[in-house]
Amino acid sequence: MHSDLIGKIEKARRYAEEPERIALDEIMVRFHGGNNDHSVRLGHGRWACDCEVFHLRGVCAHVMTLQKALAPMLSAEAREPGPIIIHSELISMIEKSRRYVHELDRIEIQALRARFHGNNNDHALALTRTGWSCDCSTFRVWNTCAHVMALQRILAPMLPAIAREPGKVAVEEHFVSALS
Repeated sequence: MHSDLIGKIEKARRYAEEPERIALDEIMVRFHGGNNDHSVRLGHGRWACDCEVFHLRGVCAHVMTLQKALAPMLSAEAREPGPIIIHSELISMIEKSRRYVHELDRIEIQALRARFHGNNNDHALALTRTGWSCDCSTFRVWNTCAHVMALQRILAPMLPAIAREPGKVAVEEHFVSALS
């Protein structure tokens, strides 16, 4: 393995211990709830969930769970609780959320867009159905970087299989022929 990449792996380990370096701008997840699957989104600092409780109350256990699990990476606006109106479902939502936060495999991140505050620069990262992207030079060379690897470590239980895989290192054809 290239020594430069080994250094990036070590940096990723350090970065993974500092989730506050990451600012989630948008995230879309499939939440496997107790009864049904739900789509939950964060965009422009606002949450949305397709469950009935969210449509009635503006807050639900699914959103509360994500707020807790992703708190260090969320803006102040996205960490704000929804409209808390005392109602019979509130205690149930809080109890579900406390249980769900320990069952992160219920959450499958489908897409995200984030900013990573690196040691030298800020970087834009994204996860789509086809995989990761980052605007840093290391990602352009290795198809992975410390920023992506740190997010993979932090979000591992919530990532689909394709997003947990290491980057595919592109091997140029002339290197292959030289090795043959």
